[in-house]
Amino acid sequence: VPAEGEDGLIQEINTNEGKAKVLAQIFFPKKPDHSRVPENHEYPEPLPPPPLITPEQITRQIRRLSPFKTCGPDEIPNVVLQKCIEQLIDYLTYLFRGVFTLNTYYPGWQVFTTAVLRKPGKSCYEVPKAYRPIALLCTIPKVLTAIVAEGISHMVEKDALLPDTHFGG
Repeated sequence: VPAEGEDGLIQEINTNEGKAKVLAQIFFPKKPDHSRVPENHEYPEPLPPPPLITPEQITRQIRRLSPFKTCGPDEIPNVVLQKCIEQLIDYLTYLFRGVFTLNTYYPGWQVFTTAVLRKPGKSCYEVPKAYRPIALLCTIPKVLTAIVAEGISHMVEKDALLPDTHFGG
């Protein structure tokens, strides 16, 4: 894999460690040196807390999961949640509600696996930009995240929090 060295010259990277370093630089650029938020910015009043997560929301999101997608570090396949929803729903409801009432998030849920895939249709796979990362997330927090995202979308629409000129993601 060719990559630009510290001296600005292109050099060939042949080791897995070297390739991983180059891909990490492409996929995860450095943070900006300065914040783009103006100093002394006045924020609007916070919105009220969201309603409690319901078993119906959890069930709906679990049914939306692709059953046989590759699982993350927890190694829980989506199909397990789908087949065992009746046995798990009360536990998941208490668990998800606890995240918000206790204002905590299990650190293990923040762990993910990054897989590197080739971008389709590229004529040359010798350059790092011909690849893309995908994150394999733990299954249970993926459900929680989908519920929260749905709630945010609803709130943004209901309270008109985005300008009319905003399109797309």
